[in-house]
Amino acid sequence: MRRQPVTSPRATSAVLAVVVGALILGATTAALREIDVGSTAAGFWRVALALPILLLIAALSARHEGRTKALVTPAQWRLLTIAGVCFAGDLVFWHLSLVNTSLGNATFLATLSSLWVPLVAFCFLRQALSRRFVLGLVCALFGSGILVSAHLGTGTSSWLGDVYGLLTGFFFTGYIIAVGYCRESLSTADTMLYSSGLCAAILLPLAIVALIVAGEPILPNSVTGWLSVFALALLAHLAGQGLVAFGVGRLSASLAAVILCLEGVGAMTVGALFYAENRDIWDLSAVILIVSGIALAQRDAAG
Repeated sequence: MRRQPVTSPRATSAVLAVVVGALILGATTAALREIDVGSTAAGFWRVALALPILLLIAALSARHEGRTKALVTPAQWRLLTIAGVCFAGDLVFWHLSLVNTSLGNATFLATLSSLWVPLVAFCFLRQALSRRFVLGLVCALFGSGILVSAHLGTGTSSWLGDVYGLLTGFFFTGYIIAVGYCRESLSTADTMLYSSGLCAAILLPLAIVALIVAGEPILPNSVTGWLSVFALALLAHLAGQGLVAFGVGRLSASLAAVILCLEGVGAMTVGALFYAENRDIWDLSAVILIVSGIALAQRDAAG
């Protein structure tokens, strides 16, 4: 997978994009607290409501660059399908984890994708990992653990919810790696459009099954519910996920995964500002560890 040198201006803008995207993704988890549809339906609305805007962006992008809309090759479709399937799995298991275990367990287990991505890259994609990068990864993960430690639980949390959280990390790992390869030959807009369309096509029948079997509602039944799914679509998916997809196209997937530890910082900030969640010196220490870890990883993202 091609990668920009971490000191190049293009890479710097990519790092900034993933940083902002991670903070947005973390902050918009608060919208899940206000949603009145099933977990699978929430994932469907997140991608489906973004599709018309993604289609417009892709068309305008092609027109601005003076190119005709090229057909997607079979090889590109395979990568896009993997990205769509993995993102669908990520959304389903993330939402299931949030309602079946503690917030801390769900968040930390999902954050472990920051560990799985470089491990997959090292073991299967033959990407070298420097000692400095590994140290940065450990710092960022340790900081994430401190950040959610107050919400970690064992006796009160469901082991099944913890499994869902672990699966979330695995699926997000596949998504990040697949998007990285998609971005080698496709624009951010095209990657987001096609992978989101495939994801929505997977989630809709699953949401219908959830309605029939478990009685999980598909349509929001309140203004707050609709505002929440629109927030997920416009902020989490278009803005947050779009910035991450843009950045992954210019950085190694391993570095992007480490930066995504900042999701916990975004969630913490919203919790403190709008939900009166108390924070202390340990939380500040966690943020410092995460930022320090990202700085270390960025300085030497690969051997």
